[in-house]
Amino acid sequence: NCKLLEVLNAGNNRLVDHFPCMLRNLNSLRVLVLRSNQFSGNLQCEVTINSWSNLQIIDIASNNFTGVLNAEFFSNWRAMMVADDYVETGRNHIQYKFLQLSNLYYQDTVTITNKGMEMKLVKILRVYTSIDFSLNRFKGVIPDTIGNLSSLYVLNLSHNVLEGPIPKSIGKLQKLESLDLSTNHLSGEIPSELASLTFLAALNLSFNKLFGKIPSTNQFQTFSADSFEGNRGLCGFPLNNNCESNGLESLSLLPPTLVPDSDSDDEWKFIFAAVGYIVGAAN
Repeated sequence: NCKLLEVLNAGNNRLVDHFPCMLRNLNSLRVLVLRSNQFSGNLQCEVTINSWSNLQIIDIASNNFTGVLNAEFFSNWRAMMVADDYVETGRNHIQYKFLQLSNLYYQDTVTITNKGMEMKLVKILRVYTSIDFSLNRFKGVIPDTIGNLSSLYVLNLSHNVLEGPIPKSIGKLQKLESLDLSTNHLSGEIPSELASLTFLAALNLSFNKLFGKIPSTNQFQTFSADSFEGNRGLCGFPLNNNCESNGLESLSLLPPTLVPDSDSDDEWKFIFAAVGYIVGAAN
């Protein structure tokens, strides 16, 4: 029975289509892998997204999906909101009986990308949760509702055109081990709330428009400069540029009204004077 389908792996094919809305009634779906195909368009099947209360792994990376990430995408994925007192058991993985009246099970296998490397899950643990929307063309902001997915292990939204700030709510994902938001148009400061992610082993915020001082507590002391490169406004460890000596903190505080919107000589003189003051102070 299709309605009892738990794992759908159609990755690494040459499928050309829009998002498969026919999946909207698969309430039992736990794993959806569509990566490395030629799907396009937006995720317009709201009924589909909202019906997947059992979804724990979704990988639609390396396609041509567009549109915004609707806040409701993440509000109804209840399997990614496992309670803290959840206890893993010996049978706590996705499995299927293949002989009636027997104790024999088929263990499903799926390959996902985690911490920049492909890994094969031979037994898909019910406590393992992962979202990979990377290498598409999603735009707009990252919804705050993503912070509701309290049992999320992997979040990869890299290589899109997402903008706006990094949501502070990501700091609530206390089980998160891998976070990749690189190669977008994200701006603003790195939320200090992210420093509370004590299980975070892999972080990549590179090639965005972030500015300000990198948090210097907890896990952030363990990440290399590669995690933050390509953000001209960032300063502090592990980067070589000191915030005070380079005047980057002061530059980030310059009001937007100082940016000239005409060819007026007076406006340009004012800008050069302001920058000269900061450089002089740094020296």
